Amino acid sequence: MDGYVPNYIEEIKRRLPIVDVIGQRVILKKSGKNFKGLCPFHNENSGSFYVWPASESYYCFGCKASGDVFNFVMTTDGLSFGETLEQLAARAGVVLPERQAVEEDAETSARRTEKERLREANNAAATYYQHLLLNSQEGQAARDYLAKRGITQPSVESFGLGYALEGWDSLFKFLTNRGFTSQELVAAGLVGERENGGGFYDRFRGRLIFPIRDRQAQIIAFGGRTLEGAPKDSPKYLNSPQTTLFDKSATLYGLDLAKDGIRRSDRAVIVEGYVDVIMAHQHGYSNVVAPLGTALGEKHVGILKKLTKRIVLALDADTAGQLATLKGIEVMKQGFDSKTVPVPTARGLVRFEQQLDADIRIASLPAGKDPDEVVREGGGKWRELIEKALPVVDYYFASVGASVDLNSAKGKSEAVEQLIPAIIEVRDRIEREHYLQKLARLTQIEAELLRSELARAARAEARPRRETLETTASNDSADLTSDEINENEFAQPAPVKSAQPGRKLESEDFLLALLVRYPEALAIPAADTYPVTEADFIRSENRQLFAVLREGLPQFEESLNGELLGHLERLRAFIQLEPEHPDQFTVSEDLRFRLNRVRELNLRQLYEQGHLALDEPESDIEIESAELPDQEAIWAMVSGVAVQLRPFYPRRSVVFKD
Repeated sequence: MDGYVPNYIEEIKRRLPIVDVIGQRVILKKSGKNFKGLCPFHNENSGSFYVWPASESYYCFGCKASGDVFNFVMTTDGLSFGETLEQLAARAGVVLPERQAVEEDAETSARRTEKERLREANNAAATYYQHLLLNSQEGQAARDYLAKRGITQPSVESFGLGYALEGWDSLFKFLTNRGFTSQELVAAGLVGERENGGGFYDRFRGRLIFPIRDRQAQIIAFGGRTLEGAPKDSPKYLNSPQTTLFDKSATLYGLDLAKDGIRRSDRAVIVEGYVDVIMAHQHGYSNVVAPLGTALGEKHVGILKKLTKRIVLALDADTAGQLATLKGIEVMKQGFDSKTVPVPTARGLVRFEQQLDADIRIASLPAGKDPDEVVREGGGKWRELIEKALPVVDYYFASVGASVDLNSAKGKSEAVEQLIPAIIEVRDRIEREHYLQKLARLTQIEAELLRSELARAARAEARPRRETLETTASNDSADLTSDEINENEFAQPAPVKSAQPGRKLESEDFLLALLVRYPEALAIPAADTYPVTEADFIRSENRQLFAVLREGLPQFEESLNGELLGHLERLRAFIQLEPEHPDQFTVSEDLRFRLNRVRELNLRQLYEQGHLALDEPESDIEIESAELPDQEAIWAMVSGVAVQLRPFYPRRSVVFKD
């Protein structure tokens, strides 16, 4: 590597203390050396959100949100890492280098100018469409439709609804007269070009128009719905094509208006249509969004999990809606991370298992009714529907029970075959037994036979995927005490000396450096047994770099912005000083050791912070409308962390040193 790569992230953090940044969004009060307040990521009445100046991090004992100042801004504002870097750099007075090489500046500038022109064209089109809806005689049919659906004038203005004339080139003429070129309008997806150079035509004609915005409320596309009298062969809904600004698979309708509501309620509700979203927001349910004429995809899940881990699917009750629901469940299972949880066994041992780090539920709509119809009925029916949404396993039971003939031997076999895998995913033993008994009643099969089938299926699933880790823990010492974990065991390890000046590398840096050097380690058995997740990294730059690395992008380095690329170079410079591993087995063992080390340190810090939260005296500063912190919840967290720490501290353990 040529020369020293400046660490702009560290300089920004130095100039912007985390307490100052978070304190602008959250009312914080002093608690010993730390600060606490009401968590901005979920509704609560007790101050369970803590900011730790010493480690420049935050943690919520309620919803488990954690990270550094970059993670906080990314989550609260819904920004990417690059956008957050630019925003915080401007606030800190840190001048960032150009993201592209000097020879690429002209090309970058041209792309930026093109996007700005497309946004301007979209804004002009939206203004034109809304004027026609509100003021033109031709827009009466659209106004009648909105009145019929119960959409009010404030909702029309809030969502920017409009109307497109029947004419083939009305919008084209309007925008070209205002200086936009035909090529710009095609690139924006507003017009299409006829074959053989026969001119241009408006994509949306005779339709009610729904502007589609990104999370920063910039108009990036449009959707249109046919009205009464439209040709029968016309598609009912039509969206803009893929453009430089618009990726349908990565856009959720209403997200710009819903993101704050999702954070406040700590829940996102997924519906199918534009009107469903508008009607929900109109009646005060501001956490509702919808995919755009497509099934819920991985990119949608990636957007949502930055805002909440609690998702409710409220899709139509017809066959297509049920299929979309089932697909959505599987997509979310793949898209959300897993977490390691301790599970006590019958022999007084502790087994660690992987559990989906999300709460996915399904709201069962009344037959023949769309979400907007339920919302319009009022009386709190929509709220009740969402609150009573079924856990995934219960939904599977209801779906299978309605689709197979449970009076026949074949139907019973199909039910068992489909529901046993769902029951396996239930990690709580009591809940699992509940569902096993429920399956026995449903199929009228002896519970013992089903229990044997469950055990057989669980063994078959576990064998190729993971190995079980058990560690001795006596029944009378399930929780660690402060005395059992002595001061020497909690001594912080010496940071790894960096090859560059600036911040010293930490254990999580070394873990990431290993994955950068040996990216194939993400797929080897040790990584399957101990899967690395974003949650293992506290620092935002490490989380972002790992997220990109995990995607396995062919152009890995090209996908990084300037500072992340600099961080990558720092990690590579360090890891190149280490001897190369001779084989895959050695890589696997090193990965296992480093991952365990990172998790031990993270748990250790959380354990200490939990005790500080319990022990430190209160200040006289009061948080408005706040109650005392939920001590029982924090004690439960500390006890749970102690159980997870047990494998790292057997009675005659060796304290590993970095």
